[in-house]
Amino acid sequence: MSAATPRRRAGIPLSVKLILTAAVTVAAAVFAAGWFGTRAIEDLARGDAATRRAEGDAAIEREASLLSQKVAAVMSFPVATEQLGDIEALVADTIAAHDRIRWLLVADVTGQIIGATDPTRVGKPLDDELVAEVTSAEPGAVARRGRGTEWTYGTAIRSGRDYKGQIRLGVSTADLERQLAASIAAATARSARERDRLAVLALGLLVAGVAVAALQGVRMARPIKQLAAQADRIAGGDLDQRVPETRHDEIGVLARNFNHMASRIGELLVEQAAKASLEHEMSLARAVQQSMLPAPVPFTHGPVRVLGHCVPASECGGDWWSFRRLSGDRTLIVIGDATGHGVHSAMIAACARGAVEALADTDERLLTPDGVLKAIHSAISGVGDHALLMTCFCAVVDPASGPGAGQIHYANAGQNFPYVMRRGAEGSLDSAQIIAASGNPLGDPRLTQNVRRGSVALRPGDVLVVFTDGVVERQSPSGKLFGDRRLRTVLHGQRAVSERELLALRQRVVDAVDEFAEGTVAADDLTLVLVQYDPDIARDQVRTAS
Repeated sequence: MSAATPRRRAGIPLSVKLILTAAVTVAAAVFAAGWFGTRAIEDLARGDAATRRAEGDAAIEREASLLSQKVAAVMSFPVATEQLGDIEALVADTIAAHDRIRWLLVADVTGQIIGATDPTRVGKPLDDELVAEVTSAEPGAVARRGRGTEWTYGTAIRSGRDYKGQIRLGVSTADLERQLAASIAAATARSARERDRLAVLALGLLVAGVAVAALQGVRMARPIKQLAAQADRIAGGDLDQRVPETRHDEIGVLARNFNHMASRIGELLVEQAAKASLEHEMSLARAVQQSMLPAPVPFTHGPVRVLGHCVPASECGGDWWSFRRLSGDRTLIVIGDATGHGVHSAMIAACARGAVEALADTDERLLTPDGVLKAIHSAISGVGDHALLMTCFCAVVDPASGPGAGQIHYANAGQNFPYVMRRGAEGSLDSAQIIAASGNPLGDPRLTQNVRRGSVALRPGDVLVVFTDGVVERQSPSGKLFGDRRLRTVLHGQRAVSERELLALRQRVVDAVDEFAEGTVAADDLTLVLVQYDPDIARDQVRTAS
């Protein structure tokens, strides 16, 4: 177990954060509600005062207008007849009868004051801005000017439609202002009382909210704290502890999932250890199997040069090949393909190779193509409850058939048909002779032994091409197979005279298969063996040795 991950110092507890968050939220909500409530009360008070002011102004204006018209009608006769004594009496009566009227002026047609509450104004002209407006106004119209609590109303005195003069009334709104001020003060007092009651209610809600938040925060934080502690224990390698699963909310679901996760982590650690061990064993098995294969470099024996390539589809594979130098410059070539790929196929392949090695150590004369296949059949027959079979091709390249000529003696048990690529006059491979001979796969004792034997003549420069089905059955992303025809096309026109050219030929085939597959994973092992026959190889060896 690796060292435990260092624990970071805990910060503010989650329960405190929840309580503070809830308190701030509740306080903000209560404050906002109180502020808006207070503003609403104050706005209602101001609206009520404004309404009362507007209604009072309208009432005063209506009263002053009616009074102006009434006074003008009463004054029309004495003004028209110039009865000044009656005018003074009417002015005094009007002021006495109406509290809102502060002063009254009566002017004749020339604009000279002929009656007033202030005797010093009598005999003087009207000099205010209402003169022209009142003079030109329609009969019965009332003009208004003023500011603050003092307003002046004026209207024309007419006899019929004839203009005889005009009057002025000074009206005060001070009593209205006092009433409005009292109303606003009362509304403000009500607003303050409501604000105080709202503050008490808000404080109560705040205390209750904080209490509920604290309770819920503690109830939520306790299981989360347990989960955090369990996470620390898991980080430290302790997977046996569990957290309570009593809650029926999301935290309870989290606790159950957390416990399940801890169990699964323990299981996965065991599985991972087993997998790592298996991968190590597989790596060793692959290394052992690769060491049983000939190295991927050219081997020379007499007039024969051999070069192979074997890549399993997984860690271990069922493909294998071998060669052996025999007397008389003869060379034994064996290539096999066990059913499937993986460890089981690799074990069958190892049994087959062991049979060849055991046969070679017993007597070289037994290393005939059909003898080798029979020995392999005996070694693997019945292994795996007849479920594992092996296709196999064995050939002996014999250069002693005649001057400059050679012979391939072969036996085939279900393996793909090899080719003999013939070298043309210009030194390149220009034609392919297919060795069309096959038989039953090896390993099943229920099958009658059926090994096809034969021989093919070799000319200098010919190349025997032997391969497993992993070459021609490699698939493209669309599912197409590489195929024999494409393989022969790759070989056609290539030179294979020197060792370097033979290496280049092998690489060309491997690259063509990989390019065709476009990176898709291989479904089967791939094995390719090239056997070059040329008497010049033996002569070059003799010259090099001398």
